[in-house]
Amino acid sequence: MIVFTEELDFSSINFDETRHLAPKRPLGDFSWDAPVRRLPFMDYDLDGFEAAAKGFYQRLTLLRCAQNTRHAPTDAQIESFTNYLVDNQRDDPKLHFGHGSWAIPADTAMPSDAAMDFAFMPSYIAIAWLVLVNDRYPHIAKNIKALDKAILRGLRFIFQKNLKGHGHDSNRELLKGIDYLALGTVFSFITSNSDRSARIARFAEKVRSIESNILERLAIADDYSATDTYSRQKALQLIRGGDRDDSLVCPPVWHQWQLSQTAWAFNRVLEIAPSIAARTIFPLVKEKTVEVVQRLREAFHAVKPKHAVFGQRRQVTSDPIELKLDVSFDSSIESAIGQVGIVPWVNHLSSHGFMKALGQTFLSRFSVALSDLYANDPDFSKEEFALVIQNVRPVNAINSLRYRFALAGKG
Repeated sequence: MIVFTEELDFSSINFDETRHLAPKRPLGDFSWDAPVRRLPFMDYDLDGFEAAAKGFYQRLTLLRCAQNTRHAPTDAQIESFTNYLVDNQRDDPKLHFGHGSWAIPADTAMPSDAAMDFAFMPSYIAIAWLVLVNDRYPHIAKNIKALDKAILRGLRFIFQKNLKGHGHDSNRELLKGIDYLALGTVFSFITSNSDRSARIARFAEKVRSIESNILERLAIADDYSATDTYSRQKALQLIRGGDRDDSLVCPPVWHQWQLSQTAWAFNRVLEIAPSIAARTIFPLVKEKTVEVVQRLREAFHAVKPKHAVFGQRRQVTSDPIELKLDVSFDSSIESAIGQVGIVPWVNHLSSHGFMKALGQTFLSRFSVALSDLYANDPDFSKEEFALVIQNVRPVNAINSLRYRFALAGKG
């Protein structure tokens, strides 16, 4: 079974523009302007199919769950993809997997498991898109020729097996199908229109049959097709009208986006904060460095006082000299967090939380940034040796304000 929700990497979104959706890796093929390759899916190899089917799912998820964000599709993009689906719906009633679906005809002897992956699952997503556009974007739906006809054909196709899956995965595929259809408010659409249309009323009967199946057969399944109680209860909520509730439909997606954005935010702060902290703290460190530099200078020129650290003239690197300073990185990290511009639904990102998660990496990068400031400082740049911060470590706990700076000279 192909499951599109395992990785919500949404490759269409450019990393530099990301705010609340952060892809794990670039996808590249997902473009609103060039939706997917031509249909049917079976003209693809498996990788091509998975990419195209995932593209269907990504578009549907953004349409439903990215509302009021900069990543929501534009009206033009919604209309373009809706036309694409309507134009590419299979329209030959003689073909078992043709009429009303988005798949290859069955005269290729498609196995049942392949039919679920290549025909039914993509059709669930496609019909969910069409219904959602019809329900929430009526100003766009009125411009789509034959949209109502495409919805009826699609509903007839997807309910011919009452959403049942194949083999050991049959029950899980049924629940997955409900998740996909719920993204498009398909169940509420059927309920609200069943009194006005005899054809849609037939689908309401199908939904009641599915509900009975969940309550009876799925509830007692204890073999490979067993499902968990939460998934069944959620499915029942969705088909009973809960599919209109964004807070019920979208949280799994929002959670993935939040985790991804939180990781992205931490990494962006890690890129910005060390140099801010180095510039902020450098004056204080420099003030404490004057005596150390004099000792290094004397040692480097073989004056050899009792505090000499080079040991002999022109030794490449001195032993580190430690400076203990009371400093705080909080303001620098908070400044970096402000520059990143975290959106409200990301877990609260504080300087303490950042240091707890990435303290060692931050201090390592901070050391490099501080060494760069020494190298470019006019008071030290003319020395015959370079000052290098070998490391910066907290004296006690990671949240201590006292840090130990190990300063060395390289000749």
